[in-house]
Amino acid sequence: MGKKKILWVVYDFVQAGGQRYVFEICKALNKEKYQIDFLKVAPMGHDKNWVSEFYYKPTLELGCSIYFWTDLVTQKMELPKSFLYKLNHFFKRKINVIFFKRNTESVLKTSDASLLHDFFSRYDHVNFSGTSVYKALCINQNLHPQNGIIHILTARFQDDTLYDGYDKNLKYNFISPIIKDSLKNELCDFNDYSYSHYPMCFDAEPFEIAMRSNCRSLIIGVFTRLSPMKPLDPYFYALKLLLEQGVDVVLHIYGAGDPFKMGLLRQLQYLYIIDKVKFLGHTESIPDTLKSTQIDLVWFQAGNKQPAGYAAFEISMGGLPQVFWDFMDIGQIHPIEEYFASFSNLTDFVKHTKYLLLSQELLKETGIKQKDYVLKNYSSKNHIHILEDIFDK
Repeated sequence: MGKKKILWVVYDFVQAGGQRYVFEICKALNKEKYQIDFLKVAPMGHDKNWVSEFYYKPTLELGCSIYFWTDLVTQKMELPKSFLYKLNHFFKRKINVIFFKRNTESVLKTSDASLLHDFFSRYDHVNFSGTSVYKALCINQNLHPQNGIIHILTARFQDDTLYDGYDKNLKYNFISPIIKDSLKNELCDFNDYSYSHYPMCFDAEPFEIAMRSNCRSLIIGVFTRLSPMKPLDPYFYALKLLLEQGVDVVLHIYGAGDPFKMGLLRQLQYLYIIDKVKFLGHTESIPDTLKSTQIDLVWFQAGNKQPAGYAAFEISMGGLPQVFWDFMDIGQIHPIEEYFASFSNLTDFVKHTKYLLLSQELLKETGIKQKDYVLKNYSSKNHIHILEDIFDK
């Protein structure tokens, strides 16, 4: 039997969580069983917050083919000549790509979506990397591919317009790291859908971090893209309280984006802690950063008690302890709480952080517990069968 044909529709390959989610899946899938292609909506380098599209070359090295809107027919793609002619005519005559909403959405304007439908129909499964990608290519074209799978990579609490425009009466196929107990909120408007939970899995590989020096301030690290969708306010207030309680600590923030344009420097000035915070830019390799920088503890974001990003799990591979601020606490209970403390009360968040920082033994013990939990529950090899079972149908 031939390989199953799998298509991923993506905006880009920058080094962000959603892009890594797709890459880790494609890396783990059995290449003897699946042909994996990509359709890239945005032109290369469209997002100026990123120096390069980090996952582009590694994706090619996996043996995947990548096609672009603007020059799809120039790719080495085995299509009937009649189809190539029609597709070439379609792209030359009708495509108009408009980028909006911080260059993260593309809208393809055309009065005829039949060729796009024909392209999708060549695949057994078409995966849309995010609800906005599906919205741009399908909803705006009045398409509803029966072989489509929408991967929810941003939660409703981060953007309440995520599902605007969706016909809630149609049947949708969703996959997401969001646990099923959260669906009553996330997909409350939809009447008919299938849902599969797939954790944020990756190649879980432990590594050693830098040894701590006693003759310095304590360092708390934050790894996040500088974006309104990923607020830093709670961390600034928590740092202010720690300093006022006599804890000698500084905050190191790693992430793409301009802190001045985001208004973050002004916030720090108002709090009189601007000299206690360093913005160190995007880091391509968290393990390399942690091996060379003596960070004592990491603050990270959570949603519904769950770590909200791959960086959290990769940090755990170094045994570095983390404390989480929960940006959406709806009172759910999740097993991960026992290992990853998550708070929505600022006093408790600061109290727990201080409790760990003042004991090297507790820091080490917490980091080891978190590492062991991630190794057991978020390794690709333990979960890729979930998607393979779906793709094999």
